[in-house]
Amino acid sequence: MKNIFFSIVIISFLFLLWGCPGSIHKPYDYDAYFPTAPVNFGYVNSPYDDYNSILPEFHFGKHLIFSSNRATTGGDFSFVHDNFHVTWYMETSELVVDNDYLGDGPVIAQMISKVNWEGNEFGPYFIRYEVFNGDNYNVMNFLAYATNNTEETYHEEFIYTIADNNNAEATIYGPFRVPFLTDSPRQQYISFYGPDILTIDRWELNPDLFTAMYFDADENGQADIYKIDIPEDKNFIGFLSDSADYPKQKIDRLSSPADDRCPFINGHYMVFTSNRPGGFGGYDLYFSRFDGQSWSEPINFGENINTEYDEFRPVAMQVDEFKNDVMIFSSNRPGGKGGFDLYYVGIDKITPPNMVIN
Repeated sequence: MKNIFFSIVIISFLFLLWGCPGSIHKPYDYDAYFPTAPVNFGYVNSPYDDYNSILPEFHFGKHLIFSSNRATTGGDFSFVHDNFHVTWYMETSELVVDNDYLGDGPVIAQMISKVNWEGNEFGPYFIRYEVFNGDNYNVMNFLAYATNNTEETYHEEFIYTIADNNNAEATIYGPFRVPFLTDSPRQQYISFYGPDILTIDRWELNPDLFTAMYFDADENGQADIYKIDIPEDKNFIGFLSDSADYPKQKIDRLSSPADDRCPFINGHYMVFTSNRPGGFGGYDLYFSRFDGQSWSEPINFGENINTEYDEFRPVAMQVDEFKNDVMIFSSNRPGGKGGFDLYYVGIDKITPPNMVIN
């Protein structure tokens, strides 16, 4: 866990420091929790639809990227980005979430400017990691997303940058199309799993250790969750660039007769949305854990998070210095600014201390 700023009164926790090299250990115990009831991102949301978020790692805090149709007053969706900063007030046990932090990564704006040009952009998946080059290292920023920028159906694209460790002088590559994924009438959401990866919230992440790509796919008007195994002789970028005909495998344990969409994996933990029977109405949020052999039976997050309305595209992040972790999702429940709004909520630890991976 990385730089935590201490004062007599407060502890300020900057999300982008989760992966920062070097550690400062807190000299005393404190109990910091994310709220267990969903909280509306008031400063981020608009009267239009705001959803499909992701929180990539950055040097001075987390950076929130999401889809919104605010720029077109309800028309096409494009990516919007903002800061995500958390402060825990130790004396009052108050948690404050805002968009005020010490710096800004210009590379995010550079990448999004290459992406937002036509049609709709949905389902951002962003990871950030170090690439060592001799005694020095560069930073890789990778963004994948679904778009219909060239036709009515959706396809998957990705873009990445290589920059120095200060995010200056970034070289941008792409966008490139993922050639082996077929077009879809609805946007697809991709995510990745590897048995040796316990978190994607660290700079030490090595995406070449991913062994499978998970995604939702429409078959006969119904969305289910599938995976494609990544060949051992392919690195991460090489796999996504390959035009080979990779077979996809339906994950029966995670799929239902209804729509199962938006799988997002962090370590051995998956969250997704489904309108399957037995929920609270509309799309509900579910989670599943991988035990080393298979995914567990999906568990509904319950009525504390789900409503009779739609809860959509969840992403789960690990936070070392908090007693729980955090999930961000979108919902069209009453009480927001309009349409779909973004919410955050505390969830049980993604990787419990006693968890054993076989």
